[in-house]
Amino acid sequence: MSLSTDTMKPLAGLRPKLEPWEVIKWTDSQLSSMYKDWGIYFDRTQNLAASMQYFTKSLDIYQYDTETLRRRGCIKRKEARAPDALLDSKKAKEILRQYNPKLFDPNVNLEVCDSLYESNRLEDSMRSLHQNLKVFSHSQAQKVLDRLNVITENFHDSLSDATAPAVHRLIDKMTLDKANQPKYEKPECDVLSILENEPELLSPLEKRRRKREFKIYNQNYLHKCWTDASFLKSIRENPNLLIDQFTESSTHLKSLTEERYKVVRTFTKMLHTRCPKYCRQIHKYPNEELHQKYQQENLFRIQYQTRRNMFKILRNIRSLIRAGKLHKLTTFVEEVMGDYVTIKTNRIMPWKFEFINEVYNYLGLARINEYKIPSDMKVLTGRQRLLTLFRLPTDLGISQTKARDSILRELVRRTNETDLKAERFKFLTTRYEYRMRFAKYPIERSYLLHELAQAHLDNNSFDTCCLLARQSIDEALKGRHYIWAVLSALVACKAHAILGKVEKQKEMLTEAFKMAKKLKNIDLCLFIDICLKVNTEEIELKRQLITPEGSLRRRQRRSGSSFENSPSETSVHASNSP
Repeated sequence: MSLSTDTMKPLAGLRPKLEPWEVIKWTDSQLSSMYKDWGIYFDRTQNLAASMQYFTKSLDIYQYDTETLRRRGCIKRKEARAPDALLDSKKAKEILRQYNPKLFDPNVNLEVCDSLYESNRLEDSMRSLHQNLKVFSHSQAQKVLDRLNVITENFHDSLSDATAPAVHRLIDKMTLDKANQPKYEKPECDVLSILENEPELLSPLEKRRRKREFKIYNQNYLHKCWTDASFLKSIRENPNLLIDQFTESSTHLKSLTEERYKVVRTFTKMLHTRCPKYCRQIHKYPNEELHQKYQQENLFRIQYQTRRNMFKILRNIRSLIRAGKLHKLTTFVEEVMGDYVTIKTNRIMPWKFEFINEVYNYLGLARINEYKIPSDMKVLTGRQRLLTLFRLPTDLGISQTKARDSILRELVRRTNETDLKAERFKFLTTRYEYRMRFAKYPIERSYLLHELAQAHLDNNSFDTCCLLARQSIDEALKGRHYIWAVLSALVACKAHAILGKVEKQKEMLTEAFKMAKKLKNIDLCLFIDICLKVNTEEIELKRQLITPEGSLRRRQRRSGSSFENSPSETSVHASNSP
């Protein structure tokens, strides 16, 4: 008994993994029908992804099945993919027309109309419905008439006489925005390059306005589900969900959230096309006088609440000043002025300018009161006395030596840990520079420049600190805000004291003394006057060291110190002497 060579050959590799029902050799028509039935089943159970998968498998086997194309188009419409659904339904209609012109399927034609409608092409959908109305029978025409009534109502909501004023206002606003847009100019560049797309820089007020509009938009069309849409928008870039260490899951979750949010936005745009927001406003308030009365009452309520909040803020500032909590006061003022006052318009806060001046003056006076002569001040040399007056560390040389000795340990530590001081400096500078772009008043710009100078001083960027302090003084003098001019001058004096620039220190202290006289603050004038005298002593000491007598005295001092630092030699000479 002889066996064929095919049966004697061993199987190479592993057998393919097959489901139990895949072992049987089904025909293509049977497989296509099975996939189609499974797609219909999963469509009933709202498992759209599985339904789409099986309909696609069925069409891969037999691509001319019009019923499967129509059902897959329905699934795509449920997934907010109306343009793709329109392609499937048009393809099914073309197949019917090409292979059997006498055969007419009303479901396919209605699917084309529905896809056009959900693609926000209302005019094309109405035109297609009128064409189908000619070929549909009396029993089939009712579905077409229902759809025509819906589209007619959509046009009435958008372009009726009641909505004409709102439409004209919208058209005027769009025309004005288009006219204000800068014209595109082709850059003169000989090299083929990719132009950098600058990100749109929005003011805090504009950001708040867009956030409010987004909330109202979702509330109009999603009702109580608007919170879900807002949550879905916020988690798209949330680091708690998209963890960098989990590369595979983070990629999948990012694509999933982006896809789901895109579906929500597509459905809301479809609802907005059928009934614009101005029309919903008219339906909600049919009586115009009642609507204006409601808006006026709401405006008065917000104005009154804002006024109460302003008085509460001022009371908190006064209590913090009385308690002497300067650091907490600075943090509170920055939060209030950066996060609350910047998003209020002059209509809501008519006393905005007065309130800004009041808050910044309170903060400036509290900081000026910190510049006092310490009662326990010991007799020190000129520079150390100046550093003590400015409440700066006097052991700068020792600290620098220690920093140089521990630089290797610091580098190792920073490779494993985040430098919190550098992160804080980066955060503060970014925040202040962003606020500087939209600051209107000189006192606000002077405050922001002063804070930037203080941040650079804390970060040991002394030259930048002096430059920003000078800019802050110029801004303060524009509005005659001498408090912040003096404070900025004293910040520059701190930088000069650390660097040991006594001549520039003298100029800045003299300028600060002139501005302090205008404030009529005796304690401040006395403090600056003592700083001037200490700085003058330092200048005289340096001049004496530069003269020949001073250089001789310095050499004698050095030789004396070297003699005192060598006790072993003196003991040897003493032992050898008789």
